[in-house]
Amino acid sequence: MTGVALSALSSLRHSIGLLLAVLCTIAPALPWGGLFAQPPIPMAALWAAYGWAADGQGGWRAPAAVVGLGLLQDLAAGGPLGFYAFMFLGAYVIAGFAANAMRSANLLSPWTGFAVTAAGAGVLAALLARVTIGADTGLGPFVAVLGVTALLFPLVRPLYMDQGFSAGGRR
Repeated sequence: MTGVALSALSSLRHSIGLLLAVLCTIAPALPWGGLFAQPPIPMAALWAAYGWAADGQGGWRAPAAVVGLGLLQDLAAGGPLGFYAFMFLGAYVIAGFAANAMRSANLLSPWTGFAVTAAGAGVLAALLARVTIGADTGLGPFVAVLGVTALLFPLVRPLYMDQGFSAGGRR
């Protein structure tokens, strides 16, 4: 009975995390003013990508959800379609490697793994921007958003990762 309750609580936390990722994705597109513009709204889809990869939630659901969040971000940002989808999927792949490299259950290991994932997403975004948007794309605000996202990660970590941090599904 306790296992079922813990599983339900974990599922609820992950659902709240997904809802937060969706809200952070669409908030900049809504007419709510400068507070909800990017930056400072973090890219919560990166939290989801890292958390799901670190918890070993491979299969097809986690990458599909990350791509869905990316397509939603693409639509909210006005395009080009596929930019954020590829970047978030790439971040999910990077997160799998970063999470396996950071196997400790302390706070700094997952935070460092997430920082590596955010940096990798930034490099991937720079490469994708050159191809899709143009060579003269200013990535300064994008880097600021990645920094805000990385700084907030320890606060939202329980929404995306189980407490017994399991790199690659191992506990």
